[in-house]
Amino acid sequence: MYKFVNLDFFFFNLQYYADIPEEEREKKLASCSRHRFRYIPPNTPENFWEVGFPSTQTCVERGYIKEDLAPCQRPKRRQPYAMMFSPKGKEQKT
Repeated sequence: MYKFVNLDFFFFNLQYYADIPEEEREKKLASCSRHRFRYIPPNTPENFWEVGFPSTQTCVERGYIKEDLAPCQRPKRRQPYAMMFSPKGKEQKT
């Protein structure tokens, strides 16, 4: 069930790479390492592994929901309502 690490092999590698400059040692270890990668993968976003839905308060704190406290303004008409239906308004257009 459990695997024991062979420490002799580990210490042998430390002694083997001790004389090599650190930059070159990192390159050699990266080329033969089991977990090597060509680029560094990005970190997972904050709160990514949290399961379930956050509460409304948590969403507001995290910035998912932005509260707009100012009341929305009523849309204005392009032409005043009274002017559009008045007989004077029709006469002026013709």
